[in-house]
Amino acid sequence: MPSRTPLIQPADKGVIRGGMAAYITTVIKVPDPVSTKDRFDVYGVDTTETTNICDLKDEEFAIQVNPNEVFDNPSVRALAHHLAHPIGESRATT
Repeated sequence: MPSRTPLIQPADKGVIRGGMAAYITTVIKVPDPVSTKDRFDVYGVDTTETTNICDLKDEEFAIQVNPNEVFDNPSVRALAHHLAHPIGESRATT
């Protein structure tokens, strides 16, 4: 059986913001549009959702995200800015 190779995208701020906004509207069931400036807790993002966001970023972009990074960057805009990096350049981990 062939192994599944994930489609990994470059970690562009716009792509990350769009993906997180889509997650909030579809999974957490927040009406569109989601303000990228609002804190995650405004949308009901709890520790379970934070873990899910971390797992998604790993799947989508091969970025290891620690939940503390989400708490330290508590909005879609802040987290996208923190996670974005050029292709081939590694992001410093905490």
